[in-house]
Amino acid sequence: MDKRMDKPMDKPQPDSQPDSQRLDQTEAVAFDPFADDSSSAEHTSAVKFDPFADDEDPTEGGTSAVSFNPFADDEDGDSTDIAALVEELDKLRSAVGNQPAAKSTSQTSRERALKAFRDLRGATRTDRNVADGMVSLPFVTPNNPHDALVDVSAESSLSTPRPQLGPGDIVGGQYEILGVIAHGGMGWIYLANDHFVSGRIVVLKGMQAHKSADETAAAEAEREFLADITHPGIVKIFNFVDDDRVPGGFIVMEYVGGPSLRARRNAQEGGLLPIDIAIAYILEILPALDYLHSREVVYNDLKPDNIIVTEDQVKLIDLGAVSGIGAYGYIYGTKGFQAPEVATEGPSIASDIYTIGRTLAALTLNLPRDEDNIYLPGMPSPTDEPGLRAHLSYYRLLARAMHKDPKQRFANITELRTQLYGVLREVIAQRDGIQHPAQHSLFSPSRSTFGTKHLVFRTDQLIDGIDRTVRITSPEVASALPAPLLDRRDIGAALLQGFSYAEPQEALETLRQAMHTPEYETSAEIPFGVVRSMIDLGFIGEAKSWLDKIKDRLGHDWRFYWYSGVAELLLDRYASAQEHFVEVLTILPGEAAPKLAIAAVNELILQQLGYHNASFLDPEMARALSGNGTSLADLPNAEFADQPGFWDHVTDDPRLLRINSMRLYALVWDTNPTTVSSAFGLARQLRTEGQIELAVATLDRVPNASRHHRMARLTTVLQLINQDLTESRVRRAARRLEEVPMNEPRFLQIKVAVISAGLNFLRTEGLDAAASPNDLFEYSFTQRGLQTGLADTLRTLARQAPFSRHRYELVDLANQVRPITTF
Repeated sequence: MDKRMDKPMDKPQPDSQPDSQRLDQTEAVAFDPFADDSSSAEHTSAVKFDPFADDEDPTEGGTSAVSFNPFADDEDGDSTDIAALVEELDKLRSAVGNQPAAKSTSQTSRERALKAFRDLRGATRTDRNVADGMVSLPFVTPNNPHDALVDVSAESSLSTPRPQLGPGDIVGGQYEILGVIAHGGMGWIYLANDHFVSGRIVVLKGMQAHKSADETAAAEAEREFLADITHPGIVKIFNFVDDDRVPGGFIVMEYVGGPSLRARRNAQEGGLLPIDIAIAYILEILPALDYLHSREVVYNDLKPDNIIVTEDQVKLIDLGAVSGIGAYGYIYGTKGFQAPEVATEGPSIASDIYTIGRTLAALTLNLPRDEDNIYLPGMPSPTDEPGLRAHLSYYRLLARAMHKDPKQRFANITELRTQLYGVLREVIAQRDGIQHPAQHSLFSPSRSTFGTKHLVFRTDQLIDGIDRTVRITSPEVASALPAPLLDRRDIGAALLQGFSYAEPQEALETLRQAMHTPEYETSAEIPFGVVRSMIDLGFIGEAKSWLDKIKDRLGHDWRFYWYSGVAELLLDRYASAQEHFVEVLTILPGEAAPKLAIAAVNELILQQLGYHNASFLDPEMARALSGNGTSLADLPNAEFADQPGFWDHVTDDPRLLRINSMRLYALVWDTNPTTVSSAFGLARQLRTEGQIELAVATLDRVPNASRHHRMARLTTVLQLINQDLTESRVRRAARRLEEVPMNEPRFLQIKVAVISAGLNFLRTEGLDAAASPNDLFEYSFTQRGLQTGLADTLRTLARQAPFSRHRYELVDLANQVRPITTF
């Protein structure tokens, strides 16, 4: 029995409105390009188009059409020629009259337009930018439907029965079978011609057969919600048809003529899609899945075969496995993609999230398979997969999406989408060196910087005699870290947004009271707002107490771990802070904030252990971690085989602390050039590892427009003369300093450091003069010349000393280094 989805249209109601009220209204008219031109009143009307008719009534005095004869004389011809022409036209008219009736002009025009429309369906158009313009997806010309037909004899096997229907069979009195295109979990999938809708090509896919009253009721319910699915990213369902030859009947669906993502993956060199392209395709189908979830149904069978790319569209096909959330009975899926808990707990949003992770992994990784070519659970480790070593955030995203525990996966499509955008930004930045704004993030930009001034400020000792440290501190790190943004969906967001912290005690009291009102009792932002206010005001102990109170209710929230990490950081409990920030990174693998926090905490732990000046890495590893032209993917697998904890972020091993700190600083800096703290942090780690040139190259990337550009420039000057002195490095440091404006407050003290470095180089190497005759600044690059330069600069610097005692010390020092003269 054919159960059509179309509903009868409502009968038109008589128009009861008086004519007097309709005179000035716009009216729809039937458009016929060949209708008469005449019309009444002032309404716009259609005009008849006849290329052989006179343009206007000659009585109107307008321009008129004339008969075109290329062989006629320019001047008036004689009447005999006109008579001959008329006679010839009469003969032609008689000849045409004896032929079959010609098509009307309007019919010919319609057929021509329809042909052009169909011919241009596969016309190539431009590529399409997606994912906020980060990725360009190619235009894919749709396949010819008949090319999708497969040879049944080649597809059939002992375990696969032959199709029940063959070419020419009619289903439901409407669909003519053209052949089969695939074999799925519910039988053969047919291509058919819909004779009721202008020969439209459709797909017939089998429905689940029902053998009991419960199954029949379930099947009817399934048809009800499948018929109501309308989303541009989901293949359209046209009809449901019962057929005695196929138990369960058919879903009649739109034919989407294009390759599947599996086909596109297999066509790539190496048989895998680039990570950015795969993420872009998944981002395109996430709205369709989110639409299903919003209507309390799940897709159940996401895999590369069920995602079709055609023209500039990406669509989900094969809705035969769609079911309600928590449905029971037969739940269809594909081995290797279906979540392990579906058999016992039923389908859920979490099980769909699992299939998204498996689909991404299958598109980009060589997943292990069994003897039947079915994907095995799990995925490769970064130790064995160079691509995952290069993009560890992608690895962590897949690990969470495919977690064995459904509660540990992303809670919904929105959460997953946000992190996919973050990972995509990182992948493109690391691979192509192209940065994109963080439009999808749960954190604010960095509120300030840390570790950007220490090396330069240390030279202030020359002018005031006060010793300074180059170590970072927990308060400066905590004040610089990004802050979680308000969740505007939270009922308490409006209350927090309107707060001013001019009266902090009053604000805290208001927040406490709001927590006990029924209106805000479900809010998560208000309790976290209390914690954040206390931390900003320096009440760290009280903040910890509040976190303990809300742990039972909000302990699963990533913001709980974030604020716990910040509190532990300010209490100098760095190991605990590390654990909390790593938990945030596990939940939010695409965010830069926890990466920056972990890198800084690891550096603080190294300082605490006394290893901040120790070197642990060989040059190849340091270069790969810094991301300067190479990555961990370029190192052999054997480099990591005997280090099971290499990819763990919770560690107290000094070498792993340095590795993670350097790698995370580099990742944040590569992705976002505004996070200057990460650039200086990476440069510190590289300098400690003896990679001076890499440290200089890192700070050279600080944009000219940044207010930290000059500080970065001065820091590179000091880095060049920090260790392993050579003539080249000393001269490069001097040239860099000469490019800094003379009004720089620390110009003279850094000039002293450069001249001292040049003098130390000559003395260490036992040289009286440099190899090149060129001066260093305005002084000869000789021991005597640099002594003179150092003395002059110290005397000039002494005039700026704020304390008289230190001024005398600088003059005494200048006298000591001044070369001995004979007069």
